[in-house]
Amino acid sequence: MAEAMEDSETPSASVGSPGNVYLLSYGFNQDHSCFVCGTTAGFRVYTTQPVCEVHRREHTASFQRRSVVLVAMLFKTNIFAMVTLSDDDPANGGLNKVQIWDDQKGKFVGELRSRNEVKGVAMRRDIIVMVCEYAIYVYTCDKLRVILHLTTNANSRGLCVLAAASDPWILCCPGQSTGAVRVQVGQDDRATHVFTAHQTGLAALALNTSGSLVATASEKGTVVKVFQSSDGQLLYRLRRSTRPAEISCLTFRSDDRFLAVASSSSTVHIFKLDPATAREGEIQDRGDVSASPSLGPADDPPCPESAELRVNPTIEQIASQIQKAVTKVASRAAAETVTDVVKGVMPKYFNDLRSYAHFRIPDVDSSGQPTVDARSKQARILGPQLAFHKTEPRLFVLHYGGMLYECSFREDHDPNLGTQECGFLCATTWFAVRPDFKVQSYNAQLATVSGGVQDGDEEAEEWQLL
Repeated sequence: MAEAMEDSETPSASVGSPGNVYLLSYGFNQDHSCFVCGTTAGFRVYTTQPVCEVHRREHTASFQRRSVVLVAMLFKTNIFAMVTLSDDDPANGGLNKVQIWDDQKGKFVGELRSRNEVKGVAMRRDIIVMVCEYAIYVYTCDKLRVILHLTTNANSRGLCVLAAASDPWILCCPGQSTGAVRVQVGQDDRATHVFTAHQTGLAALALNTSGSLVATASEKGTVVKVFQSSDGQLLYRLRRSTRPAEISCLTFRSDDRFLAVASSSSTVHIFKLDPATAREGEIQDRGDVSASPSLGPADDPPCPESAELRVNPTIEQIASQIQKAVTKVASRAAAETVTDVVKGVMPKYFNDLRSYAHFRIPDVDSSGQPTVDARSKQARILGPQLAFHKTEPRLFVLHYGGMLYECSFREDHDPNLGTQECGFLCATTWFAVRPDFKVQSYNAQLATVSGGVQDGDEEAEEWQLL
């Protein structure tokens, strides 16, 4: 698998002037150094920093009248796994297989078939994973031989994530029951386990690079949880918002100190993961200023009696007020029942960690609708994709409007002062629907000419020729 990627195909001469091109899927590679998008005409590959288009396989001999519904790339190699759909296939049989594209050879070199529609695909250097709605198949990369078959709950989103650098490989996917998460450690079931993460269906999953942490979000999208993958122990319970939203991306920073969350809303959240705040079971706030703060009071009350849950005075007051209100219109027994429910629910809300920083996506309204939407009507894109900068406190926001935003945050921010606003650094247009659009190369230099009294005057002002 060669690291250097070269253009091996040229557009077919038989292809006429193509129409507009729209997005069908997109995502970053395993180390966030590149991102790839599937389009209604093929696929394109970009570097993240600087933002530069390095590949375009559209309207070529292999992609005539063919769209790429799903695509994943293997680090910076020439190997891509994709689900394609041809205009010449009225039965949509292409949706039932994963094709392996070798860009160095300029052709498809392998194929994984299924009886059902493929919902997702994931890759490592040693395995390729094909995800269907109720089953997941794991193949070896060298021989494309199936080595594992897993049964899942309904998984229309094609959720399945791999740890990029674990040994052996670690896979995380939905379990067979609603809200359950399966952590598969290699082919050996002895280290594999299943735990319940949410009461409703899963909407997003993420593993850190080593596979030691797994982040989950439910279909409701208000709370994100982080578990220890080895035993399913809950470490962090993160409050994104009280308003439901579709979570489109969860991603850890390489040092596991921060987790970023994107959704169908206009706001991207960054949470600080401090081991000092990670506790067994439900998260209880310790008032540690170095972590994302809780939504409620920082101090916990004295140790509770054995028959009571630990709640803070504020929650007691709220429960008491609710009990008095209910007593006026119901029996005392009913009022006490409501009080017990409030005491049981409110600690979770008040002790959830809120975001350490957030970034409001420009040109997007409060409901998450952008000014420009480059998605096809058949696209499987729910929202932005995220990637952290390798060395600096920065975040890349890949948006389906065709923009890549870069924002910064302060790692030494005191969360007691409130959630910090991320600083806007730059925005690059990486995609537009017109077929001849291409992002400006980072190294491109515009021609200049001197202007002054005489040509060759060193003090003359330079003017860019656009």
